[in-house]
Amino acid sequence: MSDNETVESVQFYNHQPPPSYTKTEHGQLVTPEFLAFVQHALTGGLSESEKTAELDPQVRSLAEELSVIHLPEWHDSVGRKRAEPTVTTIKQATRVAEYLVQRGVRWHPELETIRWVPTPGGPPGAFDIGLHVTKDEDGAWPVPDVESFYDFDDIEVTPAENGRWCATHPRGLAVEAATKTEAYVGIVDQLRERIEGIHGVDERQSSDG
Repeated sequence: MSDNETVESVQFYNHQPPPSYTKTEHGQLVTPEFLAFVQHALTGGLSESEKTAELDPQVRSLAEELSVIHLPEWHDSVGRKRAEPTVTTIKQATRVAEYLVQRGVRWHPELETIRWVPTPGGPPGAFDIGLHVTKDEDGAWPVPDVESFYDFDDIEVTPAENGRWCATHPRGLAVEAATKTEAYVGIVDQLRERIEGIHGVDERQSSDG
């Protein structure tokens, strides 16, 4: 094996690996508590005490929105970026939702001005920054092209602590290599594979339809 050959490819989300302890099937390292909560939220599960209660539809829909929240890029009043897109969770989302409904808060889809779209072929929602869209001129919600999720301009290449180079993409892709160029090329190859794979699935679904 030559010194210039890429020898390792890893995956994580939002550029930096999360806290360790448990590795998910997608290669994500998470604490056992967070993994349990995410699985709980993604399956729509409720605690035993909540399962025994009849939930108001408004409470249930609001709780689903609160359990995993995808926040878009944040800017201040003069347009300067304050924060990158991120994902956060609210524990006891059902309890919080019930309280907010009691306070008069309601979720009205017709008032939405921004909507989150999951990454095609991406990780589970709690690990996926996805993409936020706004309505078009006709008032319809656009369907983003897959390449807008896997934009090559989002690649970042930084030196690793071991003297090698690490190229990352916010869609959960990373490549470590001996040189900066090799790391970049490696992540580009992964992006192309992901895009081509999703296009292939779409074509098969269209032909089946």
